[in-house]
Amino acid sequence: MLSIIKQYIKDRYKINRRKTFELGELETYLLQKLGGETAYSSAGGYHKLSRSLKNLADEGLIGTVKNSPLNGKKPPLKTRWRILIDNNEAGWDSKRFFRYSDLLDLSFYERNPGYQTEEEWQKIESVYNFLREREQREWASLEERSLELFADEKYLSNSRNKAVLSRIKVSLADLKARKYGEMFIYWQMLKGSKVSAKKQPDLKGQQVLILENHSTFFSCKRVLQEGRDILGKYYNMLIYGEGKKIIKSLSFLEEISTAEDIRLFYLGDIDPEGFMIYRLLKERYPGVELELCLPLYRELLQAAETSYPCSNQRRNEKDLKYILNEIDAGKFSEEVRQLKELWYNSKRLPQELITYEYLLKRSNL
Repeated sequence: MLSIIKQYIKDRYKINRRKTFELGELETYLLQKLGGETAYSSAGGYHKLSRSLKNLADEGLIGTVKNSPLNGKKPPLKTRWRILIDNNEAGWDSKRFFRYSDLLDLSFYERNPGYQTEEEWQKIESVYNFLREREQREWASLEERSLELFADEKYLSNSRNKAVLSRIKVSLADLKARKYGEMFIYWQMLKGSKVSAKKQPDLKGQQVLILENHSTFFSCKRVLQEGRDILGKYYNMLIYGEGKKIIKSLSFLEEISTAEDIRLFYLGDIDPEGFMIYRLLKERYPGVELELCLPLYRELLQAAETSYPCSNQRRNEKDLKYILNEIDAGKFSEEVRQLKELWYNSKRLPQELITYEYLLKRSNL
């Protein structure tokens, strides 16, 4: 079926000089070429058609017409498609290869002449012109550089669009483009505050507490602003992780803290998602000193008078083992038992059980 579709595209482009085609027209063409519905189904039918179009799109031969609607089938396909290139004829003369070879590797295009389109060349030319003056340019965000080079601030955020850079062996670093981490919501202890005036030994360096949920963040913030401790400990900074968002946004920490001695503590919900977030944080940021805030986890287990159903979260045994491996089974044997019981009975404990009132009762002030 793939070869028939390629022939359809070739004929439409070379003979009819058309640069788009309708999905319905292609399906009709396939039915005629294959000899009817039965033969079409035997050749893989609609699912084979879908895979073939995806493969051709990955090769850069075709692309979807953005504003065209979906056809309503599974998997859904756009109803209109663009023919991107003539896969048989080279479109660039040798002078282009020679002129740009000092900064770019264009060997891919020599091996694959079907990619030699004017649209592709415009992108390459933009990259080349930037590289010529790279040393005089400053670093920019990914979005800023995308807008400059491709007139679309989101262009390089799409992995498929980055393929043109791979083809000429140019990295984002070569373009002095950086993907900045998203900002997270945080609160930082200011000099001269009630806690700072106490000169607590815990405040040496940066003591940072990451909280998964919004209400617990504000409860802890309120307690610290009043000069109180959280289970006998003070923190320079609180971070609201916004659930899984913190996995990407933690990189923003380097933008707001210059302290070398940073120690992070994490408190998430006691459930599969909370455990997963912590594991992914540890794996993504191996150079950061990050650990579970075990006193608060213990407090959460003690504060719970009941547990809550947890049937809508995906459970990965790897996440549970990761958490348990970090807990001293000797010192926290009862907590380990409770965590396992909650996990295997599909129960959870949200961190909102640790309220402002609860923290006031447990403060040493």
